[in-house]
Amino acid sequence: SGGLVAYITYVGAWLANEYHAAGSRIAIIFLISGIAAVGASPFSGWLSDRVGKRTVIIGSNTILAPVFLIVARLQWGWPLWLGIALLGVAASARQAPLHALTSEIVGSEVRGEYTAVRNAASQVGIASAAAVSARVFDGSGFAGVSIVAAILTAMIPLTCIWLRER
Repeated sequence: SGGLVAYITYVGAWLANEYHAAGSRIAIIFLISGIAAVGASPFSGWLSDRVGKRTVIIGSNTILAPVFLIVARLQWGWPLWLGIALLGVAASARQAPLHALTSEIVGSEVRGEYTAVRNAASQVGIASAAAVSARVFDGSGFAGVSIVAAILTAMIPLTCIWLRER
């Protein structure tokens, strides 16, 4: 989540600075991405029940990491808008299987505690990624933020190698 939040935090500033995009044009891009994400979410849940949650998590993050890098290098126009829509799809596709899988790795007697601790750790990770990205954005611009997001996202499949589904 940290990579995605860091990216989303600065994509609007990048579009405004680099392409002089007005707020309404940036809002349309976020709308396109949101619609793509909403459309992908039910499919990713269905797919994760068919091929495995871990498989969908690894696959979607493996797609998402390079898309962060590619989108940051696109020029204004349809390729950029489609790239951001693909970002929304890949980011959304990992959420349903991730939440389902992480709720299964502990017994029901501690699931509430586990979920609370996992959520707190996620928030700390998001805040840390946003703080690192703020420094990177100031020093290297949005291209640097895309590298941070890609690295954080590429680490997710590595951590999922050891997860086993029940």
